[in-house]
Amino acid sequence: MLGFLMLLNILNMVDRNLLASFGPQVVDELNLSDSEFGLLTGVIFVFFYSIMGLVMGLLADRYHRPRLIAVGLVVWSALTAYSGIAKNFLQMAVARLFIGVGESCLSPTSMSLLSDLYSSRRRGLVTAIFYLGPPLGAGGSFIIAGVLGPQIGWRNCFLIMGALGLILALPLLLMKDAPRGAKDTVVDDVSGSGVGNGSGNDAGNEGWRHLFTTLKQSPALMLTMLGAIFLHVPIGAANFSQLWLVRERGFEASEIATLYGILFIIFGTLGTLLGGFLGDWYHARYKGGRVRFLAFLMLALTPLLLGYRLLEASSPFFYVGMCTGFFLMSAFYGPAFSTIQDLSPARMRARMTAILLIACNLIGLGLGAVITGVMSDLLQGVAVANSLTWSLLTADLLSLLTIPSFILASMYIAKHQRV
Repeated sequence: MLGFLMLLNILNMVDRNLLASFGPQVVDELNLSDSEFGLLTGVIFVFFYSIMGLVMGLLADRYHRPRLIAVGLVVWSALTAYSGIAKNFLQMAVARLFIGVGESCLSPTSMSLLSDLYSSRRRGLVTAIFYLGPPLGAGGSFIIAGVLGPQIGWRNCFLIMGALGLILALPLLLMKDAPRGAKDTVVDDVSGSGVGNGSGNDAGNEGWRHLFTTLKQSPALMLTMLGAIFLHVPIGAANFSQLWLVRERGFEASEIATLYGILFIIFGTLGTLLGGFLGDWYHARYKGGRVRFLAFLMLALTPLLLGYRLLEASSPFFYVGMCTGFFLMSAFYGPAFSTIQDLSPARMRARMTAILLIACNLIGLGLGAVITGVMSDLLQGVAVANSLTWSLLTADLLSLLTIPSFILASMYIAKHQRV
């Protein structure tokens, strides 16, 4: 089940990132401005992705989870294929909207399912394995753009990926759901709320009011989500990476897409696996939990991440900084998402994951993409050179607010944690 869900998450991220991967080609053919491209990769997608995530979280806490994923997979795959025939901004916007609706079911439903298949001590690494989807999927989308794009065109790539998703929906109909709360035991209350981590059977019939009460009473939970929001601002801005590399760093589109994808897969995979493994290792030995480990990791790597924005592509440190970004954005998933699962009652995990996704995607990723596009257009309007460079650097600086958020969250966790 873990392997198949990881495969679906890879496909999910390929389909989501194809538009960004083919950014230069799509912008030219559909005659899009940077602001319009930011809307397509940002708010138009993530608004419906995030809002529907709440609905999917509610359904996942109550109904058969593999079948729910199958329905979402059919929806997002059909609309990925439709993207391949879009002729203008409006048609592409409609496709992106419904791709967001379909994809909204995968993460909350999968995280809830995996938490019922694996014990708390293994969830960091298990979550990291599932979240190999972003580096492998996003990196794969760039390789598709660089290798297949010149051969068959960007439209045919969308059509092929949509058809593949429809085929993969069939095995989900035959899979069994897992018993809820079966892997939970009585452990430390690290939430700081008194709610604890127990089986959560009494929470199954509680409504959304109890869910938000749980969130309000857990400062560690709220601060972890806040840190995740700030970290997603540059992830949203990264939708402009191909436009930036082609327009302001002088790369040829298919060449840099392939190289970017390969580096993303290598260092994104390393970040995901090491983030999950080292986060679990730190959590078992030191106070503060996995989010404190993430804060220390960001402190160590941020100078490299910021510096490469200002370097020319001829510098070897340019690629060091780029790979650092891939590593850091991927190392986040295992520690942060497993922390959310640990701090949530068992019967609320899908909904709590959905709230996290709303916060990260609607506020962080969505605004990151839109702000970058609007800022770039404004800077171009006043004849500022390298407008995308300064816009992307601004998003990177905003992500530094993640560090104090995670440090404060770890302080609350440490008060209730036994090592």
